[in-house]
Amino acid sequence: MPVNKVIFFQKNHVNFNNLKVVRTIAEKLNKKLVLLLIDVPDDEKSEVSRFLSDSNIEFELKNQLEFDEAKEHIKQEKPDLLVVTQEKVSPLEHIFRITSSEKLVKSFENIDILMLLEDADSINKVLINVDKETSTPFYIKSAHLFVKKLGVEFDFITSFYESFYEYRLRKTHPDEEAKQLVLDLFKEHVEIVKRKIAEGLEGEKVELVVIKGDPKKEIPYYARRRGYDLLIINEDIDDKESYIENSETSVGIFKDEKGE
Repeated sequence: MPVNKVIFFQKNHVNFNNLKVVRTIAEKLNKKLVLLLIDVPDDEKSEVSRFLSDSNIEFELKNQLEFDEAKEHIKQEKPDLLVVTQEKVSPLEHIFRITSSEKLVKSFENIDILMLLEDADSINKVLINVDKETSTPFYIKSAHLFVKKLGVEFDFITSFYESFYEYRLRKTHPDEEAKQLVLDLFKEHVEIVKRKIAEGLEGEKVELVVIKGDPKKEIPYYARRRGYDLLIINEDIDDKESYIENSETSVGIFKDEKGE
């Protein structure tokens, strides 16, 4: 990754489940933890201090900021990791409304972000998506370094949108020819993704899970069905919001290029 500072943003109340995760991340990465607490009751602030005092991490509470001041503070600090709590809503409800945490993270660019579900108190299994078109070797290396430092189980995954290509090619080609073209496109997709991973990891061997279907639907579904705690996607991926909306796991959004 590596990070210089981890910022944990909380408004109105502190999610102590998520605080456990953030403390572990700060410990594993050996980095300072800064908590931006907006309109949080004093008793919760005291409990946060007691909870973190039992750990070996350096931490700082900033609790006299207004919401807009906190956003500006994050932009100025440019932390490499920002952690927020993602309200738990059903996928159907998510179609019709954007959560407050999603509105918040839209304010930032070129910052690695974790959106932790309200009930997330640990990260043990991570799925790293590699998009053929937009994922960069920098993103792949950064996400890989993050999970390695955490010491958790992880997998890389990519999805080939087979039905999309079949539908379009069958309009202009005979069925057998269309099938062969789709097969060729599938092989090309996997080869490109593997090359990106090889470049990002400088040749280190890792397994790649390959599935088929609309990536923004199938990747989040795979993460939920296989019991992953966190799905990581790259910042510049197309239709990023749909990946978040379709996810029933915590989501990480990692930048594609090194920040300033």
